[in-house]
Amino acid sequence: MNCAQLFTTIGFKCRPLQQPGGDVVHCISTPFEYFDGDGIHVFAEEAGKTIRFFDGGDTMFHIAGSGIKFRDNRSLSPLRRLAREAGAELSDDGEISAVAMASNAQDAFRNVVTAILEIAGWEAENAGMTTDATTLANEVEFYLRQWKPKLDLLRDQPMTGISGRSHDFHFLLDGELIDVVSSKPQSTAAEVRKLADVRGIPSNAAADIRVIIDDREDSKRAQQEALILSRFADVWMLSSLQGQVAPPSSIMS
Repeated sequence: MNCAQLFTTIGFKCRPLQQPGGDVVHCISTPFEYFDGDGIHVFAEEAGKTIRFFDGGDTMFHIAGSGIKFRDNRSLSPLRRLAREAGAELSDDGEISAVAMASNAQDAFRNVVTAILEIAGWEAENAGMTTDATTLANEVEFYLRQWKPKLDLLRDQPMTGISGRSHDFHFLLDGELIDVVSSKPQSTAAEVRKLADVRGIPSNAAADIRVIIDDREDSKRAQQEALILSRFADVWMLSSLQGQVAPPSSIMS
């Protein structure tokens, strides 16, 4: 078996795609997959002495297909950070790319593949949860602003974990990082992994972190999940936050 045969055997393939203007874009199939088994592809095109590798927007298209929605451009910041840390860029059009001189093409290819895999990993962790979490966070934002109206409430606050990954917390209020989760086990399990990663760095051990858990649908389950989360952060039931800013009669209405 020669190198070309080995390249194909392990799952890499390359085919040229003729463009309307006569240029050629190469489509590179990889052995890597998204969480649902869809294959990951990278495209390459020459521009003078440089080579640009890109995903053609496939990664963001796949994320949209998994049901994850973003409220605005700012909510893409965690994904942009993952791409940037990998040495690539995520454009406003949703394309992951990197450009390099032909002599350094391997660096650009590696950076794009790394960025795609990091973002695909983020998708696997958040598929089915992000839309619910965003809706819940928007509701909690309303109550937090009423609770401490004179203080700045900042959104999407990054913290780096011992794994080297960057995690976003929903809010920063009065020096305290605040995250919002539902009482569903998959939601709290993801939060535990995040908190354990962040707390793994000694300098983060003393960080003030609060998790607000939605206990309105199943208060018993919320209490059980809170016991697990409380190992890593202060936990507050959403009903308690509501009680701080509104009389019981208005909560029930």
